[in-house]
Amino acid sequence: MEITYLLVGGDRRQFWLSRLLVPRGSVFTLGVPGLEDCLPDCPADVLILPTPCLTARGRLRGMGEGLDPAVLSGLFDGHTRIYGGAVPEGLRNKLPGCGSVTDLLLDPAVKAANGRLTAEAAVELTADRLESSLFGLSCLVLGYGCVAKPLAALLLSRHARVTVAARRVSARAEAIQSGCDACDFIHVPPSPGVVFNTVPAAALPREGLNELGPDCLWVELASAPGGLPLGYEPRFDLLRANSLPGRRLPRSAAAVLLEGILRCEVSV
Repeated sequence: MEITYLLVGGDRRQFWLSRLLVPRGSVFTLGVPGLEDCLPDCPADVLILPTPCLTARGRLRGMGEGLDPAVLSGLFDGHTRIYGGAVPEGLRNKLPGCGSVTDLLLDPAVKAANGRLTAEAAVELTADRLESSLFGLSCLVLGYGCVAKPLAALLLSRHARVTVAARRVSARAEAIQSGCDACDFIHVPPSPGVVFNTVPAAALPREGLNELGPDCLWVELASAPGGLPLGYEPRFDLLRANSLPGRRLPRSAAAVLLEGILRCEVSV
C-alpha cells in the first residue's frame, strides 16, 4: 500500500523534501512555499511539520505569519507518524491520538549534519559580508559543539587564524589538537576580525564585547536568545545568521531531514 505524505508549512526545505519524497509515495502539501495546496482524502500516513515548528506567536512556521495549528485537525489519526523540528510540548498536546511525534532535531545524526551545513553557509555568508578573502583573518569562535567544530575546521581550511573560546578544558584541548588556538571566555584575543557565536547565551563578558571595534563582524549563529545581552547596542557589525541550513542550503537540509525520517520509518 502506497504511503501518503503530507507536508505542512515550513520553508524551502519543505519544498525540496516534497520533491525527494515523490518516488516513495503520494505527496500532498499545505502552506508550503512555492507549491499549491493539495490535501489527501483521508488522514496522512506521515505528517511532516516545519523545522523549527512554531513561530514566537505559536503558529506553524510558513509564509507570512504562518498557519494556525488548528489546520492540522482531521489531517492525522492514530496511525499517522508526525515529524518536525523543535516540536514543543504544547503542540504535542494538540496532537492527541496520533501514532507518534518525532522531533528530528533531537536526532544526533541530524544535528551533526545540520551543524556541518550551518558551518558551510556561515563561511560563505561571512565572505560575502566582508567582500574579501578569509585568508589570514583573525577569527574567534565561541563554543565548540556541533556547529563550532566543523566551522573551525572550515576556517582553518581557508587559512584563517582561528581561536576557540570554550568553558571546558577538554574542549579547548580538542580545539588545540585540531590546529586552533584556544582560551576561556575571559581571556579572548584582542581585536578579532570576526566573532562567530554558537552559544545560545551571553558567554562573552560585557567588557569583552565593549572591546570589539567597528571593524569587527559578529556572526550570530546561536538560537535565541543568542550571544548578546538583552538590549545590548553593539558598536560592531552584527550579522544575524540563524537557521542557515533552511535559508542558504535548503536542498541539502531537506536531504538531511529525509534521512532522519527514513531512519525512523524503518522501525515502523
